[in-house]
Amino acid sequence: MRGWLWAVPPDNYPIYVRTETFAVRRVGRAALEQICPGDTIFAYLSGSKVIAGMFEAVGEPFRDSTALVAGGGYRHRVRVRPVVLLSEEAWLPYEAFHEKLTVVEEYNHFRAVVQQVVHPLPKVDEKVLEFLVRARQAVDMEMEKVMAAYDAYLRAKAGRQEEDEATVREAVPSYEAQPFDCGSALEALLRYVAARGFVYEPWQVAAYVAALRTKPFVILAGVTGTGKSKLPALVEEATGGRSRLVPVRPDWTDSADVLGYLDLQSRFRPGAVLEAARAAVDQPTRHFTCLVDEMNLARVEQYLAEVLSRIEDRRPAPRGGYESPPLLEENQRAAAPVWSDVRLAPNFALVGTVNMDESAHGFSRKVLDRAFTLELADVDLTALPAPPEGTPEAARWPASAWYPRATRLGALEGVTENEQAHIDRAVEALAEANRFLAPAQLQVAYRTRDEVALFLLHAADHQGAFRTRGGEAVDPLDLALHMKVLPRLAGGSRPLRRALLGLLGWATSGAAFGEDEDARPVLDAWEAAGRPNCLPAARFPRTAARLCLMWERLLAEGFTSFWL
Repeated sequence: MRGWLWAVPPDNYPIYVRTETFAVRRVGRAALEQICPGDTIFAYLSGSKVIAGMFEAVGEPFRDSTALVAGGGYRHRVRVRPVVLLSEEAWLPYEAFHEKLTVVEEYNHFRAVVQQVVHPLPKVDEKVLEFLVRARQAVDMEMEKVMAAYDAYLRAKAGRQEEDEATVREAVPSYEAQPFDCGSALEALLRYVAARGFVYEPWQVAAYVAALRTKPFVILAGVTGTGKSKLPALVEEATGGRSRLVPVRPDWTDSADVLGYLDLQSRFRPGAVLEAARAAVDQPTRHFTCLVDEMNLARVEQYLAEVLSRIEDRRPAPRGGYESPPLLEENQRAAAPVWSDVRLAPNFALVGTVNMDESAHGFSRKVLDRAFTLELADVDLTALPAPPEGTPEAARWPASAWYPRATRLGALEGVTENEQAHIDRAVEALAEANRFLAPAQLQVAYRTRDEVALFLLHAADHQGAFRTRGGEAVDPLDLALHMKVLPRLAGGSRPLRRALLGLLGWATSGAAFGEDEDARPVLDAWEAAGRPNCLPAARFPRTAARLCLMWERLLAEGFTSFWL
């Protein structure tokens, strides 16, 4: 039996572990063909410069052209079984072993060893690495016990702290906290973004903030290069929050990479979203955004189903805002006590970015109904960023600034006359739209009604920011219809055609179009104006412009959708 050092791309390692298959392209193929069942393989993550685990080959090398990882090409493979899987905290760093290996003496530098991808190890080196890996495993297991005990201590301490705080509240007179001025804070945010050299329409930033306050799940759509991935990071940077990027891989078919999984040794491996949610739970006074980048490279309803369900099941949190039940299922919580109480905290939001092309998956109604879909499509290449004037300073927002007024209209309290007018306007518009949507079985229901109305209430807190760079006002209800109603429309059936035609007339003038000819003047005017994203003379300018685009596509191709 022999030992091998295998340089593994960090992105491939979780897939190799889950499929129990190691693979190479061309480099390393000759060495791979010498591996025999029973040989020991040490997985060296080349980008992280660590040894992450020890494996045993359980079969002969073979060739397989089916896709194993994104990008393909890893056709030369061998089946393995995990012997030791170290947690990320216990990975064996390069500094702890490279000087102890005799194989390095042959090449004068460790880099020359790993450049061969698969390299045989002298017996002494194999024993050295096995000793070090198993030592890290022992520490890892003890640390897990310590963390479980510490987690139990924190839960007990939190219970006692709540009792103490209740006693203090009874003894100490209450006081009014300094109110947070959302309007001036939004203007400061816009100045910060501009000073950082990025170009967004003010209404885009305002709509993003209002949507995130209404519901902690927003989808940012648009062509590549419009700043979809940068906007959430900029907003958190400007408001004293934190953001974490989670790139989606095409092979995600369940929640293992999102929430975590139990490995072959029944040890829990946390997923990326769970780790981000944990950070929000641990720091309740700071807002956190988890950015799921290129989220439709895999089917969202498959890998994000549990998270979507938790978003809909949020309840009032003890200290304000709304939180979900624990993210993990009961059997996972039993195996991972340290992670058992992680939930979607009031200061946590999920934002996804999408590019709609032939390489990506479409969205199911289940996903669209649970999100605000904000499109960043207003591209003006002549709008150059202003030269920065010094280093902008972040103005930290309290976490409570992101809390919604409520998650449904029935839970709203203290509604003023002006706020009731916003609610009535939203309900009236959706009821009118449903007259055209219902025959095609595309009507919106109570969830959408409540979220659109709440969006208008939150938008009213910084109404002045809903404007273009030229200063023209943008109607938040127009944006809400664009975000919550239009993404549902897809197909080429006769009922959809009638719904689209009716909505186009309603969004343009308030009167539905009954025949194709009725839409021609509006379509001609839109074409003459250069097919803009906004029809200024329309009742709902942005909704009407997108409906023109969808109607044109339906006429030309017999099929249409919001996603272009």
